[in-house]
Amino acid sequence: MVLILVTQTVLGENNQKNLIVRNGDVYTLTLADLSFSVSASIGGRIISFQRGGHEILSTSIVHSVYYGSTLWLSPQSDYWPQYPSIDKLPYKANILRNKLRLTSITDSINGIRVIKEFTFSLKDTAILINYIIKNISNKAKQLAPWDVTRVAGGLSFFPVGEVDAGNTSNVKNTSEKNGILWFAFVPDALAEKQKLYSTNRAGWIAHCYKNLLFVKCFPNIPPPDAPPGQGETEIFVAPSGSYIELENHGSYKTLLPKRSLKYSEKWFLFNSQDFLKKDKALLIQRIEKLNKEIK
Repeated sequence: MVLILVTQTVLGENNQKNLIVRNGDVYTLTLADLSFSVSASIGGRIISFQRGGHEILSTSIVHSVYYGSTLWLSPQSDYWPQYPSIDKLPYKANILRNKLRLTSITDSINGIRVIKEFTFSLKDTAILINYIIKNISNKAKQLAPWDVTRVAGGLSFFPVGEVDAGNTSNVKNTSEKNGILWFAFVPDALAEKQKLYSTNRAGWIAHCYKNLLFVKCFPNIPPPDAPPGQGETEIFVAPSGSYIELENHGSYKTLLPKRSLKYSEKWFLFNSQDFLKKDKALLIQRIEKLNKEIK
């Protein structure tokens, strides 16, 4: 197995090395004890996010099709199954200093091109993600970005937003306290798939698994801007609880020919023993502070 260094070393705070390394079709960004891997050949999919060698994302060992994290088009009623050029086929990879840029193939039939950009923030060791959706057709498209991140069962939570008729759920073991929805996963080998739809007050969702705390920050949208039949934030529990999807949708828009929209996110991965306290209120305060700092 040969590793190929494909970019210069970039030094962050405390002279931390920020590298992008290629191994076949997989590109791995590293900074300190963090690593973040993307497969260029499988739809530009995020396939790993680790801290200290510990993985937060569900892998292909759990499910051969639905694993890692990816960008879909929303609503599901209009874009299912997802365009292969976006979800499954190879992307072209380019390295721009310390940024990885992946571009989907030109699909004249479906008329959508996606660019994915990934880089580490040297300031706070977070992953910066830009998803750019371009309408390359001659017709207007109505769509929204849809981020789907698959993880193993743990404790998931986020700030519920406005009361909305679309806030529905058949997910078991959820509770709400002081505006925070908590979902504590309980293994059930006989469970059927479950789904939760909700508004989101602040544009973040967090997930604790073993010794990791994952925080995903994204643009907050009002309920009227959500794509039809979807929630700004969604949780999907796969049959038998084999994996969980932490999902977020962007604004539903009319994308005119030759125009683009951008959807940006920021991901954090912490050692939970360094970040968590018994007081859940303090945990929420820390995440809220984190989220405000990136606005």
